[in-house]
Amino acid sequence: MNNPVVKEVQAHHDKLVEDYEKKGYNVKVLPSTHQIRGLHTIIRNKDTPRADFVFYSDRLIRLLIEEGLNYLPFKTVTVTTPTGATYEGVQWASKICGVSIVRAGESMETGLREVAKSVKIGKILIQRDEETALPTVKRRP
Repeated sequence: MNNPVVKEVQAHHDKLVEDYEKKGYNVKVLPSTHQIRGLHTIIRNKDTPRADFVFYSDRLIRLLIEEGLNYLPFKTVTVTTPTGATYEGVQWASKICGVSIVRAGESMETGLREVAKSVKIGKILIQRDEETALPTVKRRP
């Protein structure tokens, strides 16, 4: 891309990823495909109707969740197909759960439930302590 603004944003993005990786974080970034850029274009457009914004945001959230699930541990299993053949596939190595950050991550709960049947979801609330201005975490079952 020859757009200097896009190049500047990409450089900033790359620096953020590098900084987090240096701190020991395992950072994964969705590739900037035409599909993802198209979704971003729709949801960032000030003229996008609310119903379309919600629909395309949910699509983007689902793509993000599906990509994240790729990084979970899996184990190999063999199943029998309806024709009697065997198929060697995979399943999650253990049960999974989600943790939703109240008011911030709740919009992703539906997407997780759509791709991970019967997933348990816990909630945490991050509030600012009015005296110290530091974040405090409160858990909800």
